[in-house]
Amino acid sequence: MNNSDIDTQFDELALQQYIEEIGIRVRSLRAKRGMTRKSLSKHSDVSERYLAQLETGKANITLSVLWRVAEAFDIPFSEIIPDQCRDGINPLFASFVSSLTEEQQNSALQLLKRHFASSLASGHGVALVGLRGAGKTTLGQLLAKEMNVRFIRLTALIEELANMSIGEILDLGGQKKFRRIEAQALEYVLNLNEPVILETGGSLVSQTESFKLLLDNFFSVWIKASPEEHLSRVMDQGDTRPMAGLKEAIEDLKLILEERESGYKLSDYTLDTTGRTESECLAELKKTAGAFLH
Repeated sequence: MNNSDIDTQFDELALQQYIEEIGIRVRSLRAKRGMTRKSLSKHSDVSERYLAQLETGKANITLSVLWRVAEAFDIPFSEIIPDQCRDGINPLFASFVSSLTEEQQNSALQLLKRHFASSLASGHGVALVGLRGAGKTTLGQLLAKEMNVRFIRLTALIEELANMSIGEILDLGGQKKFRRIEAQALEYVLNLNEPVILETGGSLVSQTESFKLLLDNFFSVWIKASPEEHLSRVMDQGDTRPMAGLKEAIEDLKLILEERESGYKLSDYTLDTTGRTESECLAELKKTAGAFLH
């Protein structure tokens, strides 16, 4: 059996599990409301037989059916879909948080983390997040040398575990394959019995579960810089690809930063390297994160 067959089987099992989770959710919602299957059928215009198949994970689910069931429950459509980030959260708490602005939510999260995550200081070290060219590698290596700890680039570890380059991973298996190996690499670092400085790829923020795992186990620092400085540093490193169309490249970077900023802001600390020397940034990073490397 080749890797493609294994991935296909995995996808089928994952899909079936997801269908079963939807069924469990519908059954739970019906029970909470004290509705019989007959009553739900009447108000959703979905047959009792189909509802029975849906609740046992045997139905060929369509969006239109789920929409009608959600309408019968008088809930938003999104609530009928399983969501690991939402499920298990007190509804009143979720409602209150959703009423806050994005900035207020970030502030509330930091307060909660400081209040409840008392074990953070004895965690796995420091994680540097942000886009390429902000200074993660340079500052991470310098701080690692000063603190006498290991510096790990997550992308390099991914290539080592996969025995192929990032480009080859993406070509052969796409984003799904890459994210799977990325999660394995992060787990590998977490299993090391020592504090380290971990440099992550810029897109890790888009992978909710992995990014949460990172934030929960490391003191996280967003290393940021202006789009123009990002491009200038990348070019200095010998990569001229982003400079092919300077205006377009800067606009693309601004868009990427806009889309990722809300995630990067969840970091414990933000260090802006724009227009600053390495020694200035290193001193600030050491002062802020040094305590988490003992």
